Amino acid sequence: MYNGRYNEKKHMVNIEKIINNKKVFQNLYGSNTQLIDLKKKLLLKLWYKFTLLFNGKSCENLSVVLVPNRVEILGKHTDYQGGRTLLLTGPKSFISIAYRCAGSEKENIYEFVNLNEEYGKIKIIQNKDRGIKVLEKGFGWQYSKTVINRMLSNFSTFKIDPIKSVFYGDAPVGGGTSGSSAKLIMDFLNIASTNTLLNNRHFIETIIENGKLAGIIYNQKDVDNFRLALSMYLANYENGLDYGRLKGDRGVGTFGGSEDHTAILLGERDKILLSSYCPTKVIRRINWPKRYTLIVAFSGRKAEKTINTREKYNRLSLMASEAVKILNEINHTNYSMLRDFFKDLSPQEKPDKALSQLKEAGYRELGERIYQFYKEEEIINNAIECLYKNNLYDFGQYLDKSHELSKLYLKNIVEEIDFLQKSAKRLGAIGSSGFGAGFGGSCYALVKKGDEDEFIKEWENLYINNYPQYQGIAQFDVYPPCAGAYWEVIDG
Repeated sequence: MYNGRYNEKKHMVNIEKIINNKKVFQNLYGSNTQLIDLKKKLLLKLWYKFTLLFNGKSCENLSVVLVPNRVEILGKHTDYQGGRTLLLTGPKSFISIAYRCAGSEKENIYEFVNLNEEYGKIKIIQNKDRGIKVLEKGFGWQYSKTVINRMLSNFSTFKIDPIKSVFYGDAPVGGGTSGSSAKLIMDFLNIASTNTLLNNRHFIETIIENGKLAGIIYNQKDVDNFRLALSMYLANYENGLDYGRLKGDRGVGTFGGSEDHTAILLGERDKILLSSYCPTKVIRRINWPKRYTLIVAFSGRKAEKTINTREKYNRLSLMASEAVKILNEINHTNYSMLRDFFKDLSPQEKPDKALSQLKEAGYRELGERIYQFYKEEEIINNAIECLYKNNLYDFGQYLDKSHELSKLYLKNIVEEIDFLQKSAKRLGAIGSSGFGAGFGGSCYALVKKGDEDEFIKEWENLYINNYPQYQGIAQFDVYPPCAGAYWEVIDG
């Protein structure tokens, strides 16, 4: 382990080794040179900021972490009830450089510095008894606090020292592409990597063994056991649930599932993931159709998890939980998830059966919420079959149907997202849908490869002409399927 004074020249050599390592970036982004150059430049900017802040400091275990975002192609509000989702790991990301304080200058303050100064910095002090207090509340401080709290609580026998980090995220804030989960995972990986936990056999075994207690089945095809376990464990940082014997806490206040963390940690370049949850399972990796491109439009209307939006999101989750209780009473069962009901029925029969039972019991609104869950599951079945048959026309139709279901029954599609979806279809998109938690955020469009530039230009013009208040805020980007999170200790 390196344990000495920070040396700018020496560490610059190590940063350059990563930047010049073709294999690292090819594994993440393939042959997309434009995207690779963008990430390399961003890493250099982070390095320059890092040297300005920390030159001359004593440090241990300098690390680089890159955490991508995700697009939920199908599976709206299904993961927390054991349903399935179809996920694409995105090209946007949080990138960070971090180190653990060392030597005589060792201190008890975590510091997370955003390269974008308008978001401020996060400073959290750690007491001798492992209690913490937030000193500076930069953007996203709740996630940093949650990570530190739970790590210190769950891993009391492991040495965890405060760190210093410089980071930047190029995903739009409130874009619905899971930037908040990516930020949380980045903070965890920064603390864990600089404290040498990610190559500590006992730590890895602790995560995996508690995953068994949480119901995870390991040795899934082409799935790394530790990353699989970590995806479910970190999802519980957000919803506050226990993970095996590792006790939960308040989390960040959202009653969600683990699709974000699955895509972020288990994504594979040029493939999309079909996964199920509670516990997490990667059912299969599906090749992305080579002749088509996904374009994501951030509306400019943020889907941030403010108190008001979080309550709307949590209401959908709580409605599903309430429906489970009522369906158990009606059917004299004792299930814990919606996915477990009506196993003797075909996927086509389940939506109407659930709606009928709940309406007859006087719960029409709950019935409509649960109708969406089972109908989305049916759509996923049909969409996957279309992908295997290379029937992209019908695949696109199912994407459209998913959007309409969400609009009608979840009521989480705001007018900007609906306009983006309808205008994408008018411009010739194969399929289009809003996605994620909803109540703002983004919409995607599936188009033929080669049409991207013209499509983006026309789509953006249509949108800004109708919603001029989002000019300079809305974003339109090509989203190739990328690889999951990367981390490396470059001096340790």
